[in-house]
Amino acid sequence: MALPLPHDIKIATKIRAGIAAGVSMRVIFDSVATMKNAPKSYQTFYKIYRDDIADARASIQEEIGSVVITAARGGDIKAAELFLRSRAGWNPTVKVEEVEPEDIAEDTGAIDDLLALLGKKKPESQDE
Repeated sequence: MALPLPHDIKIATKIRAGIAAGVSMRVIFDSVATMKNAPKSYQTFYKIYRDDIADARASIQEEIGSVVITAARGGDIKAAELFLRSRAGWNPTVKVEEVEPEDIAEDTGAIDDLLALLGKKKPESQDE
């Protein structure tokens, strides 16, 4: 039975540096593959270095998030929009469009106005 791979500080350091530089996990995995004690599978890679990966991701998100929030608080509209989209669920494509009715007479009732907006004519009343 093979002994489990040890946690290697050199591999952990390379993982942390790669994440801090924005390198994808697949590329980081490939870059450490030739190192001593390197995991051969992606699953083992995550199992051994999960804490390093999580810590590095949290650090970079905290660092960049802090920059964005500071800029947004300082009045940077693009930073504010980025924050609102990513963290507050804001979507600028939801629009309310108001249209001025054109063919509505001043002395008409609500039903007449609605029919005019729909482009319909009021049916002739049988009482008239």
